[in-house]
Amino acid sequence: MRQGFTSTALAALLMASATPVCAQQAESARRFDIPAGPLARTLPAFARQSGQQILYPSALVADRASASLSGDYSVETALALLLRDTGLTYRRSRPNVFVLIDPSQRAEAEQLEAVQLDEVVVTGSLLRGVLDGPSPVVVVSRDQIDRDGHATVAQALAALPQNFAGTANDATLSNGGDRSGTNANYSNGVNLRGLGSDATLVLVNGRRIAGTGSKGDFADVSSIPTAAVERIDVLLDGASALYGADAVGGVINVVLRDDYDGAETRARYGTAADGAFSDVLFAQTIGRRWGSGSLMGVYEYQDREALPAAERDRAGDADLRRFGGSDRRLNYSIPGNIMVIDPASGAYVSAFAIPGGQDGTNLAPGDFLPGQENRTNQRFGMNVFPRQTRHIAYLAGRQDLGGRLTLSGDARWARRDYETRSSPIATLLTVNRNNPFFESPTGANSHLIAYSFAGQTPNPVQSGEVETLSATIGADLDLGGSWRLSSYLAYGAEEAGFGSSGTLQSTYLREALGALADNPATGYSAARDGFLNPFGAGNVNPQAALDFITGGWTHLWSESRITTANVMLDGDLLELPGGPLKLAVGAALRRENFDRKVDSFTSGIAPVLGALNASERDVAAVYAEARIPLFGAGNSRPGLERLELSLAARFEDYGDVGQTTSPKVGLVWEPMAGARLRANYGRSFRAPALREVNDAATASPSILPRGPNQILTMILYGGNPDLEPETADTWTVGGDFEPASVQGLRISVNAFRTDFENRIGQPALENILTALSATTLSPFVRIIDPANNAQDRADMQAILDLPTTNLRDLFPATDYGAIVDARYVNTASVQVQGADLTVAYAFAVGPDAFDLTSSLTWLERFDARATPTSPVVSQLDRPNYPVGLRGRTHLSWTRGPLTLGGAVDHVSDYADTSGRRIGSWTTADLQVRYAPETGPFAGTAVALTIQNLFDRDPPFYDAPEGVAYDAANSDVIGRYVSLQLTRSW
Repeated sequence: MRQGFTSTALAALLMASATPVCAQQAESARRFDIPAGPLARTLPAFARQSGQQILYPSALVADRASASLSGDYSVETALALLLRDTGLTYRRSRPNVFVLIDPSQRAEAEQLEAVQLDEVVVTGSLLRGVLDGPSPVVVVSRDQIDRDGHATVAQALAALPQNFAGTANDATLSNGGDRSGTNANYSNGVNLRGLGSDATLVLVNGRRIAGTGSKGDFADVSSIPTAAVERIDVLLDGASALYGADAVGGVINVVLRDDYDGAETRARYGTAADGAFSDVLFAQTIGRRWGSGSLMGVYEYQDREALPAAERDRAGDADLRRFGGSDRRLNYSIPGNIMVIDPASGAYVSAFAIPGGQDGTNLAPGDFLPGQENRTNQRFGMNVFPRQTRHIAYLAGRQDLGGRLTLSGDARWARRDYETRSSPIATLLTVNRNNPFFESPTGANSHLIAYSFAGQTPNPVQSGEVETLSATIGADLDLGGSWRLSSYLAYGAEEAGFGSSGTLQSTYLREALGALADNPATGYSAARDGFLNPFGAGNVNPQAALDFITGGWTHLWSESRITTANVMLDGDLLELPGGPLKLAVGAALRRENFDRKVDSFTSGIAPVLGALNASERDVAAVYAEARIPLFGAGNSRPGLERLELSLAARFEDYGDVGQTTSPKVGLVWEPMAGARLRANYGRSFRAPALREVNDAATASPSILPRGPNQILTMILYGGNPDLEPETADTWTVGGDFEPASVQGLRISVNAFRTDFENRIGQPALENILTALSATTLSPFVRIIDPANNAQDRADMQAILDLPTTNLRDLFPATDYGAIVDARYVNTASVQVQGADLTVAYAFAVGPDAFDLTSSLTWLERFDARATPTSPVVSQLDRPNYPVGLRGRTHLSWTRGPLTLGGAVDHVSDYADTSGRRIGSWTTADLQVRYAPETGPFAGTAVALTIQNLFDRDPPFYDAPEGVAYDAANSDVIGRYVSLQLTRSW
């Protein structure tokens, strides 16, 4: 990788250091206006105005009062002032969560059951006033996003060791890392445990959002404004009993701020250290708070340039021999190769190479090179990831009416535009003596030529726009006592348009080659405008012919919509010796829609305008959750300070795929202060995506390897109305430990296992490069010989006659050697087992504060069965699948307004399918942050972040796609420098 800063980046950094237009970290200073009064009243006001959670037993604050608080303070300063002279103090139990303590009775106080304020509901439970639960939850705070230098929610989630980046990632789609092939809009989703982005449920403020991708089956987190994020809760086990379908691998709940007073301006500039691409982000937040309500709005803009593959040595050239790998360049080349079908294997093999250094006009039969093969780099002109531009607006408000009714609402709009270039056009040409440049080394009347247009025509352009809209209105009614009735209506929609232009038009290609007579309807005449010359070694073709054959295009439009109505009643059902038995019951109605339309012009003389494929389903659900305190503050005893049983169940009725019931049971046990053990079992499910059920049948040709040979293959696509829901059984067991002897230390351990059955997929497509050779995929593959078998020829011709078959006139039926069935089926089972470990230690030495957090995920097992009759195969530690160990450690030092932080990310080594080792990858990040809380620059902050500080290349992987790295487990971004400025007004 090239070293050094670009002049643009250097100028930006110099300007930033000279200009006092900065900003604070997210919570440096907030406006507080809290009248004096009982803590039972002032603490809820503090929680609303700070956006924090505060936990305490109600008896602790009884008969205690605080003085008034008015002015701009950091959250911790405000809480300390509020508690001054009350005899109470506090500690942080996790980011954004404070626990009140009476120092004179600390041990006793910590044994009491802590109760959250009614305004707070923790992800992983539907109940208010629940401190924790049996499910492991990781919290990504707003401060953590900033200190790690992440520009987007997608980047923050991608850094989690539990998240696998192999699907729904715009940096894997063009580099062989995404096996699913469903990320049509270059979105960014979340894939917890590697179970699939469609198996992780993403919520915003606890509400579902519209799906994205070619199936509308996962959520695009890049449509969420980073500036509005309060925190991100990551629930690390199945939770369909609480949240419904898709919560198999876990739940991501992005909690956005809805209560802000003042204004915040945020600006960020980032660049690759070698100047290969850059990123600009700007955000403005403004809000107003009054005694009974609040209103706030956010606008965020981001523009990220594309990263050309040519800028990265491991991504731009498919000849990997320079790394000790293989020559992965294709024999679809310029000059081309004359191909023949090997009768023994049915594969295309190179019989003659067309010689170089000539223009194709004076070839003689003896000039062709028998037994040799030309190759061309299929990575020429591609991008590693596309250019993306985002606009996001967010508005949220709430209003208390009469002290018992609270109305709330929010709306979010986002538009994302993207553009990239795919690989050069390469195809198998059928050329005969009607082409004036035709010459044969064997005297034949026609030949098949494997040919590439790299360098002759621009790479096809893929571009599109995605517009997202979501809106929610809710009402909470206090029914008296502890009971509350909550309800909301939510709507979400995503409309996406995708276009591919400059692609091959197969009918035009045949006309330009002379295989078809000039057609007056096309406006092109080979005799007048020039024939396509496939025998030359350079750019010898007339521009008119090149423009003509690249007149192909595809336009895809889709819209995903989701409408939800939910009502829930929760409160304390009765008082048990261990505390209140809490209950929540509710019902929900949900309508899902997915509409899709494809227009194309890849063959024929007129575009094929596809029919609108509209599908919908209605889902009705009833659910309940109960927390039963068997032992608590009222009846604790040695070894049983707390023992709490959690029960939940959800019944859902799908209009198209039947009914499902999901149970969940968990246990929390505190044998002593500072030690909490938890265990959980749940059954989760995922209903088939609407497109998986209703997708129209299509087919498309492709050249696939079979051993060393290449086979022309027809791939069949389409939905399956007989699909059944996927199911998963999940177990987790773990604990949280906070030893009293080491203040500030917290250790969390979590062991997990997920048995995923009836997995919906396209096994052959997900392993397309081995589809013709892997015995486990044989049920989806039919080897044919249409040249000699009449039935094979008739079946192949029937597929070519379908109007939905792409490039159907490019090859005759007799040229095909295989049919691959890539339609959706219930086949695979997956078993994942492993453990998470998090160690956090916050301590101070004099005026210096230190914060250490280390988190890692270890996978012991990732076993899969492709079909019911296939053997179990371990997919652990394989390219494009999860690896055995991922971890991140962060250490920061703070003195006054200055913070210096560093992080180390580690991915363990593993092996490719041949057994060759792929090395481990360890990278380091560095951040320097200055955020004064007093003086003329109070409320401002500046943070300089360097990611991949030592510019570490990813470990080498001899990828069949022609890249030298595993895009699912590493990247080629290199050293990246960003400067973020924030100012609170």
